[in-house]
Amino acid sequence: MGNLKFKVSFVAGLITVICLSILGVVTYFFLKNLIYNQVIKTETSYIKVAKNSLISFQEKNLDAIQNYSKRILNFSYDELNSEKALMENVGEDLKILRDTGGFLAAYIAQPNGELVVSDTDSDAKGVDFGTYGKKDNYDARTREYYQEALKTNGVYITSSYIDVSSKLPCFTYAKALYKDGKFIGVLGIDILTKDLQKEYEANPGRTFAFDKNNKIFAATDKEQLKEGYNIDQIAALSKTKADFEPFEYIRKKDNSERFAICAKYENSTICIGEPLDIVREPILKMTYVQIVSSVIMVVIISFLLYIFIAKL
Repeated sequence: MGNLKFKVSFVAGLITVICLSILGVVTYFFLKNLIYNQVIKTETSYIKVAKNSLISFQEKNLDAIQNYSKRILNFSYDELNSEKALMENVGEDLKILRDTGGFLAAYIAQPNGELVVSDTDSDAKGVDFGTYGKKDNYDARTREYYQEALKTNGVYITSSYIDVSSKLPCFTYAKALYKDGKFIGVLGIDILTKDLQKEYEANPGRTFAFDKNNKIFAATDKEQLKEGYNIDQIAALSKTKADFEPFEYIRKKDNSERFAICAKYENSTICIGEPLDIVREPILKMTYVQIVSSVIMVVIISFLLYIFIAKL
């Protein structure tokens, strides 16, 4: 009789193991997709927050240069067509523009390449603005911002570059000015990304934004701002994907498996890159709990069956 009880309990336990195994496999794949999709949804929301920060940053700066250019062009051509005229009518306003916007520098590059400028140099001299040009071995006409501003009716934004004094990423926004169809000069503002960087550091996730030259100018992880940090691989892959489309890749520098999500805005791209372990870890934990729970359930069911059959 004892042998029969054992056999019945064993068969019942075996059936239970098979049923629980089938249920476990189905549950595993279901929860795996559920967890993966939830992680992607969360990471996508981080990208959207980071993108909105960049949009706000750019729109604020665009509004500043557009509104100030309109203010300048309210003057007559005679009040703008020489360095003396610019200094008398616009010079002090450059300081106001700079202080109001928190810009690194604000200036007008004249057709002869000379600047009327308010910047840290003028601050050091104790004046609101000054001039900068040939005596300083500088000619604005040779600079990208000047040349490209002449090619557009809108505002030209340079790629990011490192400001010499602050060692922080910086952009130049430039707009060509015309009065009565005559060229006055190029209005420029140099803008540090420090405010944008503060937002990125406060934002959730590990997001970063880079320009068309694959140079990161804002990042949650400040290590990514260091010179030489290479994102060529993820930048190349992002160009083949739609906005917010997740993709996986093997990072060359350490052969680690990773996934990323990117979104584009103007000439910039915002991405988030994470190791695949953040997806796998909860799945592995779930699998471990499921296996342990199943073993405990099989033992309990087999024991109860054995007791029940013994009573019968």
